[in-house]
Amino acid sequence: MDKIAFQFENELKDKMLRAKKECRYNPTRFNQMLSQHGGVETAKRLIGSGIASGNPSDGYTTLYLCGRLDLTMEHSVCKPEYQSLFTTEEINYCKRLLEAK
Repeated sequence: MDKIAFQFENELKDKMLRAKKECRYNPTRFNQMLSQHGGVETAKRLIGSGIASGNPSDGYTTLYLCGRLDLTMEHSVCKPEYQSLFTTEEINYCKRLLEAK
């Protein structure tokens, strides 16, 4: 895993812990996916599913309702330092979600 992907995954893990503490949200399935697929692949799978279904992930919805979009995976995907890990379509999907609030 390259350095940027490692940093991305660590950021997602940190956000997961913060979501649990600050929003009382325990993203069990997301945690399982991170362990199994790593951060970048987990993000790509969830984004792909969202694009295909037209619906954001349950985690996004939960954090939206908590008023904490800053803790979403989509927020991390849109950060300039991680954009090299994702396609333009994936980044644009995340931006649209975050802007639709």
